[in-house]
Amino acid sequence: MAENNHTIPELRDAFGQTLLELGHTCDNLIFLDADLHTSTKATGFKNRFPDRFIQVGIAEQNLFGLAAGLALEGFIAMPSTFAAFAARRALDQLAISICFPKLNVKIPGSYCGVPTSRAGASHNCIEDLAVMRALPNLLVADPGTNADLRAVMHTAMTTPGPVYFRVTRHAVPELFGPDHGFVWGKGERLRTGADVTLFGTGIMTHFCLDAADLLVREGIDAEVIHLASVKPIDRALIIQSVQKTGCAVTVENASIYGGLGDAVSEVLAEEQPAPVLRIGVRDRFVESGGIDELFARHGMTPADIAAAARLALTRKVLV
Repeated sequence: MAENNHTIPELRDAFGQTLLELGHTCDNLIFLDADLHTSTKATGFKNRFPDRFIQVGIAEQNLFGLAAGLALEGFIAMPSTFAAFAARRALDQLAISICFPKLNVKIPGSYCGVPTSRAGASHNCIEDLAVMRALPNLLVADPGTNADLRAVMHTAMTTPGPVYFRVTRHAVPELFGPDHGFVWGKGERLRTGADVTLFGTGIMTHFCLDAADLLVREGIDAEVIHLASVKPIDRALIIQSVQKTGCAVTVENASIYGGLGDAVSEVLAEEQPAPVLRIGVRDRFVESGGIDELFARHGMTPADIAAAARLALTRKVLV
């Protein structure tokens, strides 16, 4: 697992490129910045559409309040900040001013999860999936690659109401073609298997594929499902896969509490009870450090996923 693949653009680069595309096709898109456009790669939009770029500064509650006002006036507002500040500092404005009235606001949460450079606990956000899933009327997506992020952003622009999507500061090999599309509530089976299902979201789906390669050497046939749409989630695909495999591992670049792992477990508890093990950050803050070092420290590497799959298999036998 490489520290980061410098030959592949990071997801935040794809965000900047797609934002520029949307600026040309969506005349009513207004971008609001919390003094982070160089980090989020929104500089291109700022330079090309200065009249639709509003610099709010480091005032995230105002950022979301202004976005709500613009949405009420018929604009598609995109308040941009780090996931940590969207999920913590401006949560009341997001909930009451945007989600409650179902306003047409699209929220990119940047610098999410473990690969947040060396920013430490103040800027790292592992709880955003849990927080955003819990807000009524808000759709939540965690795209896994650059093409996936582009598809999520294009779909978000034509989706009425509030949307939250993650933008990870990381680069992973592309899994999809340039014409890749995204549909709310639909997952994708990337690898067919019969023994255990690996459910991934965001960049962790690529880790799941690497883990499946490790498992196949031992004769374990893992199915890999990508769930970029975290809310709504693809209940039918989850049930169908686990009916076949009998056990599952969920893998997310986030806390194991309240995010993908819980979303999948909720579906299976209601429809198809089976052993489920969760890979993610476990009830702790993320320290400052190298990306590979942090993934290893939190037990989120492909080897860790493979180990969880082996354990899930033993629990399947006991059920």
